[in-house]
Amino acid sequence: MRLQDKVAIVTGGQRGIGFAIAEKFAREGAHVIIADIGDATQEAASLSAIGPNKARFCKTDVGSEHEVSSMVDAVLSEHGRIDVLVNNAGIEFYKPVTTTTEDEWDRLMRVNLKGVFLCSKAAIPAMRQSGGVIVNVASELGLVGEANVAAYCASKGGVVMLSKAMAIDHGPEGIRVNCLCPGPVSTQLLEDVFLASDDPEGMRQSFEQRMILNRLGTPEECANAALFLASSESSFMAGANLVLDGGWTTR
Repeated sequence: MRLQDKVAIVTGGQRGIGFAIAEKFAREGAHVIIADIGDATQEAASLSAIGPNKARFCKTDVGSEHEVSSMVDAVLSEHGRIDVLVNNAGIEFYKPVTTTTEDEWDRLMRVNLKGVFLCSKAAIPAMRQSGGVIVNVASELGLVGEANVAAYCASKGGVVMLSKAMAIDHGPEGIRVNCLCPGPVSTQLLEDVFLASDDPEGMRQSFEQRMILNRLGTPEECANAALFLASSESSFMAGANLVLDGGWTTR
């Protein structure tokens, strides 16, 4: 029970890495709030069935300051504090800059980068009371470039640097900010990328071959890393990037 009675918000927690993190936190004793633009009522109910505390779903567009503020106010109204914020919500598409539309660029940045900014901005004042932890889920593509994902690389690189800047600003206030950088993980988001390609199986194999471990990661592995960053086990980490990419960036 490494998060016993901690109040934890997980954005984009309806599926994939986000749901795995929410589930892990629930099993570790946290009060989990899934903040997602989709309806995660059933997912929250399933977490309540496995953890000691009731999980909640709060419909939230992380790119809307009004909706983020309302979500944080609801959490504070019920629990009186926020101990952990996991900024996980994200989207992805494969295009170079030359074929990326302005609307596509703005939508991706709105979720991937602005969402981290808005959720952190809303949660930090509450965390100042007794300290807290922010885990920002970036990507290995925030550390290295890759073909045909220009906007995504830019957004995740922004998350990496925003994490460092927030760690500097708020570490003295007792708020630890770190960044989790997963590589290719077997989620529906990645499956959608494969299916949109001309050769889904060939693309999958090329991803696996890029990694030293010759396989995709799992949401459970990401959840384990997020738990480490959210718990006291990482108490001397601030402004760090925890890379979980099967060796992708090593090459």
